Amino acid sequence: MMQFKQVELINYMLNNKAKVLTSQQLADALHVSIRSVKTYISQINDSGKGKVIISNKNGYMLNIPIAKSLLEQENKLVPQTYEDRSNYIIKLFFLNHTNCLDLFDLADDMFVSDSTLKMDIKKMNKRFKSFNIQFTIEKNNIKLTGPEKNIRKLFSYILYEEVDNHYMDLQVLKKNFVNVDVDSILPIIRKAFIKNNFYINDLALRNLLIHLIIIIERIIEGKTVSNVVLPSFDNEAENLCVSEICENLEQQFNIRISSEEKNEIYMLFKSSTNLVINNSMQDLTLLVGEEIVHQTKELVYLIKRQYSVDLDSENFIIPFALHLKNLLLRAKNSTYIKNPMLEMIKSQHLILFDIALFVSLQLSKRYQIIMGEDEVAFIALHIGGEIERQKNNNSKVSVVLLCPSYMKIESRLYNELLLNFNNDINIVASVKDTLQLEDMNFDLLVSTIKVKPKVHCEIAVISPFMTQGDKFEIQAKIESTQNNKKKKVLKKYFHDYFEEDLFFVCNKSYDMLQAIDLLTDNLLNMEYVRNDYKENVLTRERAASTAFGKIAIPHSVEMNAYKTCISVMISRSGIKWDKQRVNVILMIAINKQDNNAFRDLYESLAVIFSEENNIELIKECDSFELFESTLKSIIS
Repeated sequence: MMQFKQVELINYMLNNKAKVLTSQQLADALHVSIRSVKTYISQINDSGKGKVIISNKNGYMLNIPIAKSLLEQENKLVPQTYEDRSNYIIKLFFLNHTNCLDLFDLADDMFVSDSTLKMDIKKMNKRFKSFNIQFTIEKNNIKLTGPEKNIRKLFSYILYEEVDNHYMDLQVLKKNFVNVDVDSILPIIRKAFIKNNFYINDLALRNLLIHLIIIIERIIEGKTVSNVVLPSFDNEAENLCVSEICENLEQQFNIRISSEEKNEIYMLFKSSTNLVINNSMQDLTLLVGEEIVHQTKELVYLIKRQYSVDLDSENFIIPFALHLKNLLLRAKNSTYIKNPMLEMIKSQHLILFDIALFVSLQLSKRYQIIMGEDEVAFIALHIGGEIERQKNNNSKVSVVLLCPSYMKIESRLYNELLLNFNNDINIVASVKDTLQLEDMNFDLLVSTIKVKPKVHCEIAVISPFMTQGDKFEIQAKIESTQNNKKKKVLKKYFHDYFEEDLFFVCNKSYDMLQAIDLLTDNLLNMEYVRNDYKENVLTRERAASTAFGKIAIPHSVEMNAYKTCISVMISRSGIKWDKQRVNVILMIAINKQDNNAFRDLYESLAVIFSEENNIELIKECDSFELFESTLKSIIS
């Protein structure tokens, strides 16, 4: 992103009728030195796709088409809203590895006044209050203070928000990998999976797709890798599926896929279909060697320590270790591949690219190699893909399959679970005995034997050959687990959403509008919401009442609050709400950055307060402390 003075310089030259301007004229117009003007011009020319400002013996001329294109691109990068600016500020703290930023330089960079920026900082303290960090302004410097652990959690939060569900969208892949017919690969994968009765969800399909695109490009460019060790994979169904994919890719792209690359694709197939059971890590070690597996795990540890981002999953480790092996071979042979997504990743995923850069520096130090930005961007793709997978699985029930290994029954049950319940579950492991469960974290155990595990979880006992009755049993346990998880959301984040200053006991005869007035006015006074919040709440209410049973959950049609929070009003006698009378009002204000939390929040409240007994308990609460203890007691 260009500096304010650089943009001002281009605009001045665009608006000036003179074709050629001297450095002195430009310096006078910008109120800077001639030396500064020359520095700005050099920086502008470095940031453009061509020479933006041309110099000759008479002065400087503007290349108008390129200048206009650069300004248009710049406008897209400049943060436009408070939310965008607050995220940008946090990213700057992160990327500059500092806890101090110059207020005036920052205001110039974002084309806002220093007073606007000061207001943004005030709002940021409210928005990120739950992280127990503080943004302060001292001597025209913005400072970020707080425990290092909390600051890293904040950076991690912003990173996860940055990686959205369109990170590796199909259209993005097609736009960037123009040399590969992406559309022709998808039917090949889908046909092989359906024919061999394997399941793959859309996210896993995209992850597999991008790895195949990279392999195909590498082969087309003649940059294949020779085989070192060829492990033998004895699962006939999996081998058949992978062989079919490889044969069709060879025919489609007129290439030859070596045994080495076929084994890579086999491992990618295993991780993409969640078939990460039994011997996957042993197979990986045979394919890439102990050193690379160890190095991959070491990098996972360092990323978690440095950035509070947990990538410790076989779904990440397997494909990344495969990539790392090829990366090191390319570096050793001084061969490199172009990454067409480099500019997109650098401009749109700053923190992600910084983490990838951190990884590349570790590898450069460890193996004495030089890595270009294209390789760094490939690392970013792997990290971003895993973060996207985690976000996609957060709302799912984590499942462990317990099944003694006999006639490959565990593989068949594993696949049947995916085929029938993949939208609701994330299978984290398949184990043979209860001893393996002790250090695991999961929600539901699906077992072919009756057990009493030491860990607390729901249990569905099924037969080795899944029947319709077994499916009903699993579905019932999934729904029970989902409801319990929704309740726990409120307990875990209670103090992030609820505050004593947002709690009211109503002893008067209020109606709906009076209750909304009181709650919204209080939120406005606390500067948690915008001025149009009340009208947006009423707009939502006019569209359809938010009351059900004896509770109302009013909220704005826009998710633009400064801070996500819940205002509470309790009335023993009840408040007339449309055609109903409610005893509990929970007014939700949502910040755009927390929009993913809205559904979980709403459903958590609905699950708890849909039960008559819970309403009766809550409506007796006459203090915030009693409300907190009662709600947590209900959840427990």
